[in-house]
Amino acid sequence: MEKVVHKFTSFAEEEEAEYAYYRNLSGTQRLQLLLELVMPENPDAGTIERSARIRPLVERQEG
Repeated sequence: MEKVVHKFTSFAEEEEAEYAYYRNLSGTQRLQLLLELVMPENPDAGTIERSARIRPLVERQEG
């Protein structure tokens, strides 16, 4: 994705430009941005972290 810098004279003007930017993206582009925010760089790392959180709950239920 190409990085672009814009200067604004007010926060309202910046907010409107931001909304316009996201309105003009396709659904696939929006989804890609979301996945970049929520997915770890290494997908296997997220699986290990989740397993570590779930394991203590399973041990409590069995014991």
